[in-house]
Amino acid sequence: MALAENGAAQLVALSRKWFPGRAVDAEAMAEALWLERDHWEKMAVAVCNGIAKAFKG
Repeated sequence: MALAENGAAQLVALSRKWFPGRAVDAEAMAEALWLERDHWEKMAVAVCNGIAKAFKG
């Protein structure tokens, strides 16, 4: 089964990405998911702002 199809494995991977030295538990996985979503939300805003600035002149 690929990682893209396995939600639990994705959470473990995110937990290891955001907290490499921390034990993987439910709390760490929840925090890692929140951090990942927050990161990509802020990245989308930054890209939109960059595009708007580029077209503004």
